[in-house]
Amino acid sequence: MRRTLMSVAGVAVVAAVFAGSARGQEATFQLPAMGGGAVSPDGKTLVVALTAKAELVYFDTVAGKETKRVTVEFQPTAMAWGDKVLFAAQKGSGVVHVLDADSGKELATGNATGPVRNLVVVNGTCFASTTNRLVYAIDAKGTATKTDAQGAFLAADPRGAFLYTCIDGKATTDIYKYKLTGTKLGKEAMFFRSLGASLINVQSLHISSDGKAFGVVAGGGWADTDRKRHYSVPLYSTDDMKSQLGELETGAYPSGCAVHPTLPLLFACTGKEGSVFNAKSFVAIEKFAAPRVTIGAGSPGVLAFVAQGRKLAWGTSSKDTGVLKFYDIKLPGK
Repeated sequence: MRRTLMSVAGVAVVAAVFAGSARGQEATFQLPAMGGGAVSPDGKTLVVALTAKAELVYFDTVAGKETKRVTVEFQPTAMAWGDKVLFAAQKGSGVVHVLDADSGKELATGNATGPVRNLVVVNGTCFASTTNRLVYAIDAKGTATKTDAQGAFLAADPRGAFLYTCIDGKATTDIYKYKLTGTKLGKEAMFFRSLGASLINVQSLHISSDGKAFGVVAGGGWADTDRKRHYSVPLYSTDDMKSQLGELETGAYPSGCAVHPTLPLLFACTGKEGSVFNAKSFVAIEKFAAPRVTIGAGSPGVLAFVAQGRKLAWGTSSKDTGVLKFYDIKLPGK
């Protein structure tokens, strides 16, 4: 039986850190290792998966505080927020649990058949990619439908018109574009293929808030025709699926990216630091140090704009421990 747990001393150490700068208050939370997170549609609530603990922890991101913990009967990893439900993948499994977003109570389950890699919600339907590159559509009742798409990483057009998938390989990395009609995916003729030795070790795929660009986060960076290595997140046109529009310079080695839900802002990082970028000029506006863990972390377990776009949530994990931090960001015109 699932039950809500209150935070107590010894379970979590929560410390608010006052930066004393233009950024205002920042909050830091010491947590067990994080397997994923999801932000509510209104941008106020963040739910984080504590995989080994079989728990979900809820945060009021506006106030910068933990509000409750819910125990679940599986080890949650990747998460995505629908309208009134949460979709949560189960560690080492194709099972996707459909939970009531407010209480965490299980409502249904769907099955993507293989271990889930990514989850993304489009128009109320959750699309799940697996480690063997299959893509399933799962609705709020748990009905799972295998699609014709393939890919290990997923990203959705903010208007709900297209789903993008990424197939990463040793020779090339391919990005495909699918037109959405309910749970059916129609493959577009144009697709992206990287140059040889480019976009090695893909971490994630992202679409800009205006739907005009896609960015590929690859630990090995990208290479040009002269095989020069660029440690940055390259951005390409979703219109022709090939024109490079620019890059977000991170340094070695790119590990994460987040897209602001309404403003032309992007965030990109390595395991050590990250920057907020202007999404039009690709100029870095503000820089942050990564949340500190005992041993250097790779891809962030949680990375998203929260507090209705006024803060950045960044969580990193190392073995059994993790650190989640909320950073106040400088907004255009403020």
